[in-house]
Amino acid sequence: MCSPWFTLLWEHLAQSAVPLTAAADQNTLYPLGVDDFALRRGQHYGTILVDLEIHKPIALLSDRTAETLEAWLKAHPGIEILSRDRSKAYKRGMTAGAPEAIQVADRFHLLQNLEETLEKAFQGKAQAIKSVEAAQLQAAGIDLPELPRPKTSCQQRREEKRTQRLENYNQAHALRKQGYKIEDIAHHLGMGKRTVYTYLSHESFPEWQSPNRKYSSGLDPYKSYLIEQWQQGKRHAKRLFEEIQQHGFTGSYAMVARYLQPLRQSHLPMRPAPESLNELPGRGPAPKVKRAGQKALSARRVAWLILQRSETLDNEQEQLLEKLTAQPELSEAISLAQGFLELVRERLSEQLDGWLKNATNSSIKAFQTFAKSLIEDYDAVKAGVTLEVSNGQVEGQNNRLKMLKRQMFGRAGLDLLAKRFILS
Repeated sequence: MCSPWFTLLWEHLAQSAVPLTAAADQNTLYPLGVDDFALRRGQHYGTILVDLEIHKPIALLSDRTAETLEAWLKAHPGIEILSRDRSKAYKRGMTAGAPEAIQVADRFHLLQNLEETLEKAFQGKAQAIKSVEAAQLQAAGIDLPELPRPKTSCQQRREEKRTQRLENYNQAHALRKQGYKIEDIAHHLGMGKRTVYTYLSHESFPEWQSPNRKYSSGLDPYKSYLIEQWQQGKRHAKRLFEEIQQHGFTGSYAMVARYLQPLRQSHLPMRPAPESLNELPGRGPAPKVKRAGQKALSARRVAWLILQRSETLDNEQEQLLEKLTAQPELSEAISLAQGFLELVRERLSEQLDGWLKNATNSSIKAFQTFAKSLIEDYDAVKAGVTLEVSNGQVEGQNNRLKMLKRQMFGRAGLDLLAKRFILS
């Protein structure tokens, strides 16, 4: 049985008889922002339309196909500017439904595409990135001694999978050079077409990237100290536990014992431990603790660092960026990325043609592909780096729509959702 307040709300919305389009009587909507939203995430998506001049939603469409957007635009002529992401479906719908309107590629999505391009370009440069990371840590006075450990079964399986992926990568490129189609390569290698496309889009083997969500341990800042003490022959776990406790460690003794267990299993020659636990020569204070939660330098983190504004970087990040730029294998990609960042953020539209020429003639396949996609969408990209129009407020309206969905426990149909969204 429905509660009284919900019944009243439903009757009010039903009596209002407001269609999904709230501004159908307007002759001109200037400008209009277009984006997709999830009716059921991963399964069913719709389209949200927002008047960027009055900062209000106009309509919710039942899907995100080009045909639906085309029909809506033809029913509402007079729109002069259309802002969108890089969706090809929206591009087709706008071109067919409002051919006279100016299409604007949203700058946030342009930079998002740039980040993806950088990540692809750096995935085959793991050695150069690791060498820069090691030099940065050494300059900061952080010593991470390496101690060989027996490989776990998980590490062995990971290496076997990498070997298989590398073999598939080489076979995919070899078959493509012989003229085989994507579908035939996927069938022959027993993989999906998207994986084949990914392999062919990389000029070097793309190493596996760890997920964004990486959990850190409270023991991380003290691991280098524990390894250093262990190499000096100080193997008493209880005493090591008490030492790092004095320097801020709040975890349990079991956590320390688990970390030291692989060291006990290794058969490396160690300096003999002192006869008495009271003899602790040369220990001194614990070394400077590395910042907790610091993640390893990866292609994703390097791409993120390059996209940051210079005024937001601290001294350590500036030095890291300088070392990365000095690497011959990375310098060209970083230079192209910084050039594109400047022309987008400063709206230097006159530099777009020159940048596209440089990216197309570069030796980096990821940037060649990125430049090709921009050329195919040239007019919208040119407008995006020229006009003030942005899809930012469309993203804000999309977040408000998510809140309304949660308030109705995800059970509202499109009609009720559109009325609550547009009328409120």
